[in-house]
Amino acid sequence: MFTGIIEGVEKVKRIKREGRTKSIYLDLPFDTDVGESISINGVCLTIESIYGRTYVFRAIEETLEKTNLALLKPGDWVNIERSLKIGEGLDGHFVYGHIDGIGELVDIKKTNLTSEITIEYPENIRKFIALKGSIALDGISLTVLNVSTHLLKVGIIPYTMNNTNLKYRNIGDYLNIEVDPLARYIDRIREASNE
Repeated sequence: MFTGIIEGVEKVKRIKREGRTKSIYLDLPFDTDVGESISINGVCLTIESIYGRTYVFRAIEETLEKTNLALLKPGDWVNIERSLKIGEGLDGHFVYGHIDGIGELVDIKKTNLTSEITIEYPENIRKFIALKGSIALDGISLTVLNVSTHLLKVGIIPYTMNNTNLKYRNIGDYLNIEVDPLARYIDRIREASNE
């Protein structure tokens, strides 16, 4: 489990295809061990091996089909966050690292005080997105400013823009979307009560 507060932005060093999986090689801005869970662009992955300062993660076929990790190439910038430890502060919201879909970045409006980005999201997650609700984009905990049938808008403060991979993003890029887990559970309870 994560908080959506990004700890670092790292450049992909190498991508290695192995069958239907992909190994991702990254340097990390902190020390950690094999077996630890790390959020990469909001996707929970496990450290498989370590070579000096380079950490290796494997994305399986299911992950590649449902996330933007399938699009990664060497030189791309990714958001990094360590898993939440008991007793640590929760500054964002609960983020599981289980991606609900990918959305296309369709608009960026920047000023020196704030930025707004608009994402076209998949229809199947519409019922989970609420005005003023939490959402994770590429693992970043954000608040929904506006939502319509296929579009959602979030506001980005300068600190977030400068300390996440959003500063490298362009119109047409795809971001991982994880809805607020509470919305998923509420929806399931509602469904179960109607069954």
